[in-house]
Amino acid sequence: MEKLNNKKALLDRIHLSEGVDFEYNEKEILKEYQKQNENTSSLSIKILSILGGFFAALAFLGFLIIIRLNDEHIIIALGIGFIISAILLSKVYNKLSIDTFSVSFYIIGVSLFFAGFSGLHIANNTTVPLLILIALIALLITQNYILSFISVLVISGSSLGLIISNDRSDLIHLYITITTIVLTYFFLNEAKIISSSKKLCKLYNPIRIGLVISLLFGLISIGENSIMSIAQNRIWISSIVMIFLNLYLVYLIMKRIEIEALKDKILIYALTSLVLIPLLFAPFILGVIVLILISFLVNYKTGLVIGILSIVYFISRYYYDLDFTLLTKSILLFVSGIIFLLLYILTNKKLNTHEKI
Repeated sequence: MEKLNNKKALLDRIHLSEGVDFEYNEKEILKEYQKQNENTSSLSIKILSILGGFFAALAFLGFLIIIRLNDEHIIIALGIGFIISAILLSKVYNKLSIDTFSVSFYIIGVSLFFAGFSGLHIANNTTVPLLILIALIALLITQNYILSFISVLVISGSSLGLIISNDRSDLIHLYITITTIVLTYFFLNEAKIISSSKKLCKLYNPIRIGLVISLLFGLISIGENSIMSIAQNRIWISSIVMIFLNLYLVYLIMKRIEIEALKDKILIYALTSLVLIPLLFAPFILGVIVLILISFLVNYKTGLVIGILSIVYFISRYYYDLDFTLLTKSILLFVSGIIFLLLYILTNKKLNTHEKI
């Protein structure tokens, strides 16, 4: 009730600021908000729904193995049937309680579809694009949060699968670059995207978090040598884009907190460069820094938490993989810490000054 009253107060303030000519349907706006609020779950509930769907899918697939269903055509037909059922459930019943069923059906359907084509010994170069097409169709038809999120992961996971199965590890740079640029565009153009159409308004949040996880998939793939073998003399390729994106985000943040003094700008750019340039051969860290900066810029707390946890992991891996002595590694970490503290002091000082004004 308190949130509903806050919405009413917000509408009143907008009405006062826009003048008497401003017209809006308060009843319909509040009705739509209340409907969304009733069917909106917390992040933990969404995670539990996805896990529930995943384990339900495993149980059903285990059942098929037990009964020894070996007819690939029947498996493919079952997969398509489950996918269609998942989409229909999410479209007809827009309720949180149905989400777990639709998620289960969707995961089972995708798994059966892939298993059936694999059993027919059809090449991944044919099967995986079909999976991507199915995920795109599901994304366009349904605006269910969890199904849309999983569809984004299917698209990104299938793209990575194509790169790995064809042993084209250098294409991971293209994957990371495209994902990072699309993610940056989504974050910086939120208002334009959600106001362009009702469908995009509903799809924005699941696509955003899906892109964040998809970027992490790519960064983990390039950071873990066990996943794919990447030539170390070309690992810097995607780093170039990351460095420019980071500098651009720093520029936007300085503009947002109104840093106008030339000496402050030069100092911040110098400190930022001291952090970024040594990471030229660590694009996985540069990618996470992009995520942290852009989440901070748009105040996206989920992305910020994911970014902070990820950078702790990637820095730890990078630290232990360095071919330096323990003393040199410690000095590097110490200097990096000092640089980050200086950047924090500069930005925090400006933020406090801006708030007082």
